[in-house]
Amino acid sequence: MALTASRDRVRNARARGTGLVEFALILPVLVLMLFSILDLGRGIYAYSVVSNSAREGARYGTIAPTDVAGIENATRNAAIALNPDELTVQVAQPTDDTIRVSVTFNFRLVTPLVAQAAGLNPLVLHSTATMYTGY
Repeated sequence: MALTASRDRVRNARARGTGLVEFALILPVLVLMLFSILDLGRGIYAYSVVSNSAREGARYGTIAPTDVAGIENATRNAAIALNPDELTVQVAQPTDDTIRVSVTFNFRLVTPLVAQAAGLNPLVLHSTATMYTGY
């Protein structure tokens, strides 16, 4: 009876050790997946902000189409939580009654392994908004 109890303890200890080794092997993969998902979420947010800021700049351009500095300022003010140094704003008037605002942002991935694997660091996000200015 005592021999069986000691064998059970040894088996339980081995099972716990096996579980710990398996967890240690899978943990880096889980952490990489977690950070990849976080990078994807940040990228989607940044693209949404770039798109909205281009739209806000074009909306301001419908009111004052000749005020290029004001359009750029309205566009940069709408780019909430983005680095303004990485933001490029271009304003054009393709016709007399339209205004086009293009915004480009260099998005940097936080996870170095994902950035190296994808070869996309920085990832260039671009959005253009065109609105009618004539009444």
